[in-house]
Amino acid sequence: MTPDNPETVRGTCSFCGDTVTDRHAIIEYETDSGRPGVWAECPGCGEIVDPTHA
Repeated sequence: MTPDNPETVRGTCSFCGDTVTDRHAIIEYETDSGRPGVWAECPGCGEIVDPTHA
C-alpha cells in the first residue's frame, strides 16, 4: 500500500492541522470497504492520528 514517495501527503492532523505524509505512517490497513487507511504520528504535535479522516 505504501507509495514509492515518502513525501506523499496523507492528510492533516486533527489536533494541530499539520500535514502528515507517508514518511509518518505507523500502520497501514485496508478498511471494510476496501479503501486504504493509515495511522500516523503527527510531525508537529506527536499525536497518533488518522490523517485521512481529520
